[in-house]
Amino acid sequence: MKPLFPALLLTLLPLGTLAATPPTPAQIEAAVMAMVDAEKKPAASPQDLLLQSMYTPRGFEPGPCFASTAVAGAYECLVGMEIGLKNRYRMLRFVPQGMGWAMQRADVDAPVPPRERVRALLNAQLDRRAASIHDAATREELRAFQQRLQILAIENCELRSTQVPEIRCDVTAGDDSERGTDQQTYAFDAQGQWQNAAPEDGR
Repeated sequence: MKPLFPALLLTLLPLGTLAATPPTPAQIEAAVMAMVDAEKKPAASPQDLLLQSMYTPRGFEPGPCFASTAVAGAYECLVGMEIGLKNRYRMLRFVPQGMGWAMQRADVDAPVPPRERVRALLNAQLDRRAASIHDAATREELRAFQQRLQILAIENCELRSTQVPEIRCDVTAGDDSERGTDQQTYAFDAQGQWQNAAPEDGR
């Protein structure tokens, strides 16, 4: 199977000056295509040419970008694109280069949502659960727990699948008397804000 990104895409590029804002969708597409074009070899046959055409990224869907915690001035962006017959999503790192951006690495670690945002999203789930409880005492007990709720750890965040732009994390939460760890799945709205992902059968 042809890899989504050839080995050259993992090659480190020289860093430019620090950038205060993330790359635009057009800059993301240009940086990815520059790496693909640099790696592309001359087609030896019409079949090779057809395969190159099939596996050339297109239909870009740039998602949110996050300042890199590993490389100063870099941004790590969730990017969707058509590869072959499927849509693929990957976390890509971009670094400033000259007046634009260069893609430095594919498949970097997924971002970790802010703790306060995780608490708000977990409380939103508990609000829906409380609204379905008919017993007033049980409902009030849940409301009291929500007031005490603390997010104790957010770990193992990763893309849920290359097929969907969602991040799954192990979230440990609780209060002074009890705690537990559960997987939470997040998506992003049009402004790049973390949201609870839509429920899915079997999730």
